[in-house]
Amino acid sequence: MTINPLASLAIKSALYLLPLLGVGYAGYHTGQSLTDQRHQVALATLHAQHAAELKQRAEDNARTLIAASAEQKRLADLAHQVGWQLLQTQGELARSQAQLKERIADATRNDGAAFTGLGPDSLRLYRAALGYAESDSGVPSADAGNAAKTDASGTASTGLPPADLLNHAADYGRWCQELETRLDSYIQLHQGAAHG
Repeated sequence: MTINPLASLAIKSALYLLPLLGVGYAGYHTGQSLTDQRHQVALATLHAQHAAELKQRAEDNARTLIAASAEQKRLADLAHQVGWQLLQTQGELARSQAQLKERIADATRNDGAAFTGLGPDSLRLYRAALGYAESDSGVPSADAGNAAKTDASGTASTGLPPADLLNHAADYGRWCQELETRLDSYIQLHQGAAHG
């Protein structure tokens, strides 16, 4: 049997090429496997970094929420405290108002029946009702010599009686003092919120 030279060459080439192809295939497969491993390591690293970032964000959000909750509680406590103080002050003003109303009859009686306007006691009470100090500075004495003569004055029906003027002063004074108290409370609440 004669071997075809071509076939002989093909067999010899195959004997040399097959180990080379085997080595090439093994090298390619090893390279592909190493590349896959590197990609898997890189992907695992990215997943770990992403998980760490998500965890950090969640912790930051939790701290922010805790801080916001604490601030909300502080402001609620401050508002409660200021509101309580406002209620206490309003109660004190109501008691003061009732005492002033009780003193009106005494003041007009002490000024005397001949006096046709606000006498010294009534003027002191008028000033107190408006929130001023009950001092004697600028208030005339209560002696009858300072009162106008009854025949020189107009009739009682032409003017406001002292009791009405004093009641007005007490009502207006309470309104002013409540307004001042509310304003002070709002300022205190604002300053307390700003200093937190």
